[in-house]
Amino acid sequence: MGVLERFAVLSSPDLDEFRHSVSQFLTPHRLTPLAPSRSSVRTDLSKVSVGPVSLVYCRNRGVELGVHLTEQVDYYDVNLSLHGHNRVVFGRDEVVVDQDRAAVISPRMRVDMRLSDDYRQLHVRVERQALTEHLEAMLGRPAAAVIRFEPEMDLTGRAAGSWARTVRLLLQELDEPESLAERSLGTAPWANLLMTGLLLAQPNNYSPQLERLASGLRQPTPVRRVMELIERDPSGDLSVERLARAVRMTPRSLQRHFRSSLGVSPHEYVQQVRLARAHEELRVAEPRSVTVTEVALRWGFTHVPRFAGLYRKRYGTNPSQTLRDAF
Repeated sequence: MGVLERFAVLSSPDLDEFRHSVSQFLTPHRLTPLAPSRSSVRTDLSKVSVGPVSLVYCRNRGVELGVHLTEQVDYYDVNLSLHGHNRVVFGRDEVVVDQDRAAVISPRMRVDMRLSDDYRQLHVRVERQALTEHLEAMLGRPAAAVIRFEPEMDLTGRAAGSWARTVRLLLQELDEPESLAERSLGTAPWANLLMTGLLLAQPNNYSPQLERLASGLRQPTPVRRVMELIERDPSGDLSVERLARAVRMTPRSLQRHFRSSLGVSPHEYVQQVRLARAHEELRVAEPRSVTVTEVALRWGFTHVPRFAGLYRKRYGTNPSQTLRDAF
């Protein structure tokens, strides 16, 4: 039995059909044969979702392919090789995906790839909002910046290797009819396991905080007190100067403590807490009883277009859309 054969979407000799089908589950792209085919071309595509995590299996036979993403990725995508190799280029970074290495694509990246003949790749797609909310649950506070992973995952390492083996175990389970994995497709356990593992196994801009959490260390007292002040009344006067006075520090020292402990400035942390409160209000509001402008002003955003831009960057949608979807 092939990989995710029970969830097959396409098996075709037509590269355009393959490109169109893959674009429905991943990012729109251009697909270019890099050399004349010496044999008949064949492509396969399978896809299954486990909550906010999707497994997308792609195979190309009989041709080496060039891939150029025509839009920025708006999710997290771990590229694992099941056979062959893929040269992934993003900006100045390049990762050769093979049995020992995976590539991790973060949101807002544009990517080019070169797929070897008979290349079999598994995409582990994780929705951006789901991973952010999962991280916030682990930290116990809002995430003050977009999660950014290092692009190369070393599968020979203990943590990353363990995560990849978990993915392969899920593949095996899904290919078994009536397996527990199949029965739990609409629930959280597998997705939570994969998201937790990815955040812990692959270096990212939150790794120091997650390591501090795992070791049982708390944030430094001044930082913790400022965080409490911000979360107690995020709509109030939360200038760096006022926050610094509250903990008897200079603004520069407070900035330095925040950067070393949380990886962001106090202003950025305030902004993310306010966005989180506004998002929660919009998510549950009765659309006819409130406006986006009222919510933005209530949580300290005096420039509504700027609020909308920050919201879109953080949540991947417009605040007006969240409000419309509330009921």
